[in-house]
Amino acid sequence: MTTAEALVVEQHRDVVPATASLIDAAKTATRDGRALQLRTPAHSRLTFPLELLLRDARGDWMAGDRDGFRGFPLAWNGVRFVRDGDVVAEAPVPGSGDLEVRILTCRPPRIGASTETAMRVLSGGPPLGWGVAEPVTEPWSTGDLTEHVRKHFPRPVSVVVVGHGTTGRLRVSQVDGLVVEDVELSGPAAGTVARAAIEALAAESARTARMVVVGAHPGRREGLRSPGVATALPYGVLFGPELVAGRGVAHAHRAPAARVKLLGSGEHTAAWYRFDGDPAPPFEQFAEVLHHFGGR
Repeated sequence: MTTAEALVVEQHRDVVPATASLIDAAKTATRDGRALQLRTPAHSRLTFPLELLLRDARGDWMAGDRDGFRGFPLAWNGVRFVRDGDVVAEAPVPGSGDLEVRILTCRPPRIGASTETAMRVLSGGPPLGWGVAEPVTEPWSTGDLTEHVRKHFPRPVSVVVVGHGTTGRLRVSQVDGLVVEDVELSGPAAGTVARAAIEALAAESARTARMVVVGAHPGRREGLRSPGVATALPYGVLFGPELVAGRGVAHAHRAPAARVKLLGSGEHTAAWYRFDGDPAPPFEQFAEVLHHFGGR
């Protein structure tokens, strides 16, 4: 249904993926200046790629009669669904749900390299496949993926990626003349990933990544988001050599609250911060570190 303000799509499924039709709906809504509003039954869950699609399209999720992401009741005002009451939320349980990883790389050495690194370290195996929508249709191949990106570049290119117990999205774009690769992954379960594996991910990403953010999302399990108020609780953040060099190694070492570990040396020094060693809440530590580096 299309109105002056919204494009409303109903999906009567237990699990709602980022299908080609929903991707097209998001593009249409963005092009026309309308809000994309996805309506599902209250028990439905969203795949992580669809969750990212709605986030980037500034879309809404109506799970039954409530906002699936923020928990408040909704009502129809004639042209779109709007807030109609207070939030009902439960306190998140630290360390529960899926691990969540985002790796941002400028001038990647190879398209898909950061995806391979993250999946190999976190799930013990390489990526299994990729595709323009869910379900993915192509076996993993960085050569085929690179060719797909080249056909559409310099327009931004987004693909769904899957691995062993891991799913997410890889986006390649051009920013200020530079190729930027942004991969966001969900899974496996946070409690099944050893700290040593996360440390290894930071170490392997230290030379090439601009930034790596690791957290756990209590509202997502096996790559599926349940309705309710939840956001990822940060565990650690890596600032790559370019960001560290901009402020200096000494400045990186003086970041407040969070534990810091310098990785690499000289112009290749990166800074890895963990938020599990201080009584301050992880969100506060994360915000302080971002402010320390001039982040927003």
